[in-house]
Amino acid sequence: MHDLPRPRDVIAAALRTYRERFWRVAGTAFAVFGMIAVGDALAGVLVVDGHLPRPLGALASLGAVEVLAMAGVVVYAGILDKVVGAHLHGHPDLTLRQIWAVLPVRRLVMADVVLAVATLCGLALLIVPGVLIFTLWSLVGPVITIEHRSVRSAVRRSGQLVRPSFRLALCLVTVPVMIEQVALHAIHYTEIFDHPLLPAFLLNGLLGMVIGSVVGLIEVVLAYELIARADDATPAALGFDPDQPSSGAHADDIRGA
Repeated sequence: MHDLPRPRDVIAAALRTYRERFWRVAGTAFAVFGMIAVGDALAGVLVVDGHLPRPLGALASLGAVEVLAMAGVVVYAGILDKVVGAHLHGHPDLTLRQIWAVLPVRRLVMADVVLAVATLCGLALLIVPGVLIFTLWSLVGPVITIEHRSVRSAVRRSGQLVRPSFRLALCLVTVPVMIEQVALHAIHYTEIFDHPLLPAFLLNGLLGMVIGSVVGLIEVVLAYELIARADDATPAALGFDPDQPSSGAHADDIRGA
């Protein structure tokens, strides 16, 4: 592994992408995070107003909201991977429709579930193990889209990339993600507004634009930088051509997903 990237360089690259691809990055974040908040607020309204039976109705609505949130965040993370690849690494500059067509959504969702469950189990063991697990596996999503790996392979690869730079990943990914989650879930719209759907969409959308998108960009830029510095990194691993199938080990990973 070569010298680690400097935090200020990673942050500067992320902010440059944010500024120069503002509408793609921030505009999509506004829509995604806003719609997630609307789903959360709508579920709360249905339960509070008695349109859904308790406790089964509450559990069902919570599950539906979590699935919506997971799908939205996963898709948005995939979009950021492609935006950063195009802006900083010369990859094809795909439209949102083209990104959706090539995005490995199933593998990304599976990886998100694995990361969430492992982190929760670790947090139940006095917090520190959860932080360790999340940090080591924090790059699993970008690794899947950048290197076209299976979930299992991406988990291993994330650990390999993060271990020599654990403190860097902790400061640039884990801590910002924690702050992001607190900020996005700090407002209980159903308790504040009589009609919470529009405020939830607008306020959470703005928070997504300002916080969620920047945190996501930093994570993706760091993933690219660590991959580029890894001893086994190759141009083929970093490149992406949507018109060509993956080859070699990565093709085997995809078939094994």
